[in-house]
Amino acid sequence: MNDIIDTENIRNFLAELSYPLYFLDFETIYPAEPLFDGVRPYQQIPFMYSLHWIEEEGGELHHTVFFSYPGKDPRRAIAEELCADIPKGVCTVAYNMCFEKARIRDLAELFPDLADHLMDIHDNMNDMMLPFRRKWYYTDAMRGSYSLKSVLPALYPDDPELDYSLLEGIHNGGDASETYLAMWQMTDEEIAKKCQELNKYCGLDTYAMVKMWGRLKEVSGCE
Repeated sequence: MNDIIDTENIRNFLAELSYPLYFLDFETIYPAEPLFDGVRPYQQIPFMYSLHWIEEEGGELHHTVFFSYPGKDPRRAIAEELCADIPKGVCTVAYNMCFEKARIRDLAELFPDLADHLMDIHDNMNDMMLPFRRKWYYTDAMRGSYSLKSVLPALYPDDPELDYSLLEGIHNGGDASETYLAMWQMTDEEIAKKCQELNKYCGLDTYAMVKMWGRLKEVSGCE
């Protein structure tokens, strides 16, 4: 099967993205036994996020990570920092955005004083998964999957910078969740090491979207 590249739909998708452009990814825990008041069993609780952004066309790529130190409810801090890091009215991108949007709705419901800003982020979000899910861009190397960890190596094979298997300790969202819960019983030194591993993993999730966006521009002639 030949590669599928639907340049018209890819261009239409890219036209919906505007500068400044933000790329967001949450990491969450979902313990069976609730750790905080008012939380349901297995409820998704965000404890960190990675954010890459570009202010203008041709501009510098920026990156920040917010991480809530283990041992307390992370939701207020993550909601406040998200509002500080992402201005109102800007375009934000996530991969499979329904997950990020659900977390933001949860935070907006929990913190009414931040709801206006949080829902602005929510309402201005686009889904980087869309061109791959709809097979506007498809290669055999994706093996029928449009998950981030299938698409990224298909677009950038043999690139060690984008290889999740080469990360130390944490290779997927389940690893990240288990690590964060385990950190509640660790020493400060152990926490610092695991925090570095989490930062690299979560950071790769948003950097992957930046690279996907770049490849979509390249194949559609929008560079």
